[in-house]
Amino acid sequence: MKDDIQDKRQWKLSGPNSITEEAVNTAIQMIKLYHEETDFQRIPMEAETELMNLIREGRYKDFKGSSFEKFRDSHGSVIPSPLTNYTYIVIAAVTLFSRTAVSAGVAPDDAFDLADILLLYLSACTSVEEVHQVYQLAGTMFAKLVHRRLTEGKKQSFQLEKLRNYISRNIFQKITLTDLSRYAGLSESRISHLFADELGISVHRYIQKEKTDVACNLLMHTDRSVAEIAAYLGFASSGNFSVVFRKWQKMSPTEYRKRNYREVY
Repeated sequence: MKDDIQDKRQWKLSGPNSITEEAVNTAIQMIKLYHEETDFQRIPMEAETELMNLIREGRYKDFKGSSFEKFRDSHGSVIPSPLTNYTYIVIAAVTLFSRTAVSAGVAPDDAFDLADILLLYLSACTSVEEVHQVYQLAGTMFAKLVHRRLTEGKKQSFQLEKLRNYISRNIFQKITLTDLSRYAGLSESRISHLFADELGISVHRYIQKEKTDVACNLLMHTDRSVAEIAAYLGFASSGNFSVVFRKWQKMSPTEYRKRNYREVY
């Protein structure tokens, strides 16, 4: 039965109408019989619920990846390659983690950007052990996003959160106080007070800091020139960018790259 199910020839699509409901329903019956013969046990829903609760509550220190071991120990997968099987499982997990994080208040862009990068790493995995590393990192990082959101949420208003999300989404554009005022429907004075009262920093300095943080990542992980990075981040010139960068990092962009550059891929 297992060989019949895993015979790839019957699953290949030969045209736009080559897969039908009848074919899928027949395959489902074959799989049900195979599971009955092998005493197949699925991962209990309680295990998934427990994982989602860790993400939802931001308990990143408690994420041990124990459920992945249950995935590995399960029997009866119809996918012949363990690497492919576990990769599919982690793709599903990353999808669930990202949506759980969003439902817990994480900005969608932050959650889905993290998911995209994790899936990119997953696509390069060549062993089950590497897949496990991505799974462990995914659970931990999504839970950290929620933890940060829950921690900061106690300190900042919804209006400030909305403004910070706007800045994050438009970090590669020139952002002005007028842009923020138009977006949030608040006066420029009100916005200035929100940042000063709740973050202890001016809007202008906050935007500079966020852009500098992004610049640090680009300098560390890409070979883009300083001028290109300055243009990407909406600075008037590479000279202006260097002045702002030095203000926050106490060194020039070129010096920072020399000290921190490392290849990711």
